[in-house]
Amino acid sequence: MLFLTLLFSERLFAGNNFIKSKIRQAELRLYFSSKIERVTYFSIPLKDGLTKYVYDIHGATLPSGKGISHHTFRTIKSFRIAQNSPTKLRVVIESKEKALDKHEFKGRMLIIPLISGRYVVGFSDSNSSSSSKKSKTLKDNATSKKYRYRVVIDAGHGGKDVGAICCGDKKEKFVVFSIASKLKKKLEAKGFKVYMTRDDDSFVKLPKRTEFANKKKADIFISIHANAAPNKQMRDIFKGIEVYYLSPAKTQRAKEAAEKENAVMLEGKDFYTKNEYLSLLNREKIVESHKLGLDVSNKMLKNVRSHFGSVVNSGVKPANFWVLVGAQMPAILVETGYITHPKEGENLMNNYYKELLAKGIAEGIERYLSHK
Repeated sequence: MLFLTLLFSERLFAGNNFIKSKIRQAELRLYFSSKIERVTYFSIPLKDGLTKYVYDIHGATLPSGKGISHHTFRTIKSFRIAQNSPTKLRVVIESKEKALDKHEFKGRMLIIPLISGRYVVGFSDSNSSSSSKKSKTLKDNATSKKYRYRVVIDAGHGGKDVGAICCGDKKEKFVVFSIASKLKKKLEAKGFKVYMTRDDDSFVKLPKRTEFANKKKADIFISIHANAAPNKQMRDIFKGIEVYYLSPAKTQRAKEAAEKENAVMLEGKDFYTKNEYLSLLNREKIVESHKLGLDVSNKMLKNVRSHFGSVVNSGVKPANFWVLVGAQMPAILVETGYITHPKEGENLMNNYYKELLAKGIAEGIERYLSHK
């Protein structure tokens, strides 16, 4: 179950205790015993026009007997709070409002607006700050949050696993490592903490890649690849930038792409074992990964099209990629183009083209996180 309340002894799990909650000025205000360090957010569409809004307060704990289910508000169907993990307290709100993403936290208080599109006003209740100062504060808060985000970049293949090849000199492992290295620099310039699953031409087993991301407590996992046509006769046909997120593949093309990337991991394993491995899905992660994929795809295409003309958009698709299984954060696999296609293959060898791809991915990640 997504929502399971765990009972923890305060002696065993000392943390930032939830104290109380109030509804004031169309806001849910939650108070804690010490300063709130980090809050993450996602939403899940439900039936009947409802949306589930989820807020995770990291480092917080729920003392026995505390709750928020007693609250009522005209736009809200239900309020819930529970201990999601030993170090994370989860607040869930169900509402027909279309966007409740303008939450803010400062000091010991978290404020969640209960009306769509509304910015919080609670922090300015006790003073006469102007609207311009409030806007600056919100912007500064958003900027400071960025510096706490961690991104793991996975350059596909490496070492003995060359990946897709074409025309003698085009090798996927080198192309994607170049893009990943450029992406790392761009994200670090924006203030993110960035890690690479490989820093050179070395082979890293697929399970180790997401395991590394989990150990680093990453907020985002990006695996970068280059695609290939199934045979020489079809290399002029297969082209385009594609982004995948972990979910059962719905198209033949998605299945074929997954089989190519999974080959090094699943070689020799029977059909049953493959499906057992690739069925480790999580609805929350799927929804957020899809959102991330859309933002990254849009920004990549915008950047490369601005200088290289028409680049095919092959979409954001679900597929069973082993490298994404086990990631405990939103995760996507980016196919930056077909190394076997005459034009795209040359583009992928072009340094400026790779710069634009990296710039687009970085901007997509930034946009996604700015809406959390």
